[in-house]
Amino acid sequence: MESKIKLLKVLDILSATDPAHPITASRVCELLLESGIEAERKSVCRDINTLIKYGYKIELCHDNKLGYFMADGKAKKTAVASRPTVTVTLEYSAENEKAVETVLGKKSKVVDAEAVKAEYKVEKDALYTRLLELGEIAQIVEPESIREDFMALMEKTLAYYKKPKTEKRIDVWLL
Repeated sequence: MESKIKLLKVLDILSATDPAHPITASRVCELLLESGIEAERKSVCRDINTLIKYGYKIELCHDNKLGYFMADGKAKKTAVASRPTVTVTLEYSAENEKAVETVLGKKSKVVDAEAVKAEYKVEKDALYTRLLELGEIAQIVEPESIREDFMALMEKTLAYYKKPKTEKRIDVWLL
C-alpha cells in the first residue's frame, strides 16, 4: 500500500515541474520524506520509469544533473490550471508552425489562417523565456502591452550586452 501512495506522491511532485523548473530524484526523496514517506533515489527513479511506461511525458533534462520534468504538463490538471496564464496572438510563417507549437504547445485559436496568426495560452511567468526560445521565428501581435514590454526587455538586455566590460586592475607590490 505504501508503494502505491509513494508512486502517486512522486506523480504529484512531478506535476509541478516543467522544462524551466526540473527536479532531481534526490529532491523528490526529500519532499517525500517531508510527507512522511521514506524513499531511496533508486526507487524514485524506478517510480519515474514506471510513470513513463504508463504514458506520462516525463523527460530528463539535457544536463541530467538538473533532473526530471513533466514535458506536457498533463499529469494533474489542477497544477496547470492554478498557474496564471496569458493569451497572446503570434504571427509566424507556416513552415515554422511546428517549431512554435513545440515551444508554446497547441494553439487555442486560429485568428487569421492566411497570415498564420494564432492565439496561445502561456503561463505568465514563462512567457518571455518561451518567446526568447522562438527568437525571430514568431512575433507578438497582441496584446500590445505584452509586445511593448517584451521589446523593452529586449532593448534593455541588448544595451547591457553592448556595454564595454570594465577592466579590473590588480596592483602587485613587490617589497
